[in-house]
Amino acid sequence: MTPLRGRVVLVTGGSAGIGRAAVRRLAADGALVVTCARDGSRLEEAVGALPGVTTTAADVAAAAGRTAFVERALTEHGRIDAVVHNAGLAWAGLVEDMPGEAVEGIVATNLTGVVELTRLALPHLLATAGDRGRADVLAVSSVAAWSQVPPLTVYSATKAGVDGFLNGLRREVTARGVRVHSVNPFFVRTEWLARGHGQPPVSDADAEGRLSRGISPDRVADRIAECLAAPRSRTVGVPRWSGVARLGEVPPVNRLLDAVLSGRADTIRRVTDRVVSRRMR
Repeated sequence: MTPLRGRVVLVTGGSAGIGRAAVRRLAADGALVVTCARDGSRLEEAVGALPGVTTTAADVAAAAGRTAFVERALTEHGRIDAVVHNAGLAWAGLVEDMPGEAVEGIVATNLTGVVELTRLALPHLLATAGDRGRADVLAVSSVAAWSQVPPLTVYSATKAGVDGFLNGLRREVTARGVRVHSVNPFFVRTEWLARGHGQPPVSDADAEGRLSRGISPDRVADRIAECLAAPRSRTVGVPRWSGVARLGEVPPVNRLLDAVLSGRADTIRRVTDRVVSRRMR
């Protein structure tokens, strides 16, 4: 018996990358996983055949999508034991170059979606904690939450907001049996750049050659599973050494970054444009 066997876990963004790896890992550990993504057909193809997995098309950036996702889990299983906030968007570039709709989409998915989905699920999580002794909220954040640098300024801000929300939530619900976790990866080999720039791959074949460089999503999924089985709330960097990113906000390192990076805007723009172009069709 694993600690996750039989637990009802919601996972957002399960069609690819970290979300898909998390669904597979949790299902292998015996969890009953309910997962969503905007592209329901790709989601079904990716994880729909796994035992104990329920898929549904839902956009967590939209209120209707969040409500439908929670209702699907309750209809299927009658309770919620854990929520894993994985769905996320990023846009690489200087703030002055960002389209307004990109800003709105990133904030709606990365921050508003996390807060609002948690709010909807929380009464059910607290009921589970009362009945079964524990429940969990976990968000896949980023080392960018610990040190905000271009060309990911807006993305970093949303992830810092997520970390702040989790810190406050932890102080609301820990004594009532709900653990609150943050998993903060370094760069991960996923589709996040292509998705954030409006060209999400429609299949694994389409994603070939467009994945960002980084660690395997499976490594992040392993940490997610560990947190959901841990006796206390956790904040975890992946890899573990990535916690060094916290130094970016410590004087005098933060002042050095201010001076150096602000004088390299044109270089940051050129390099970022090259990297993004390689991830596009």
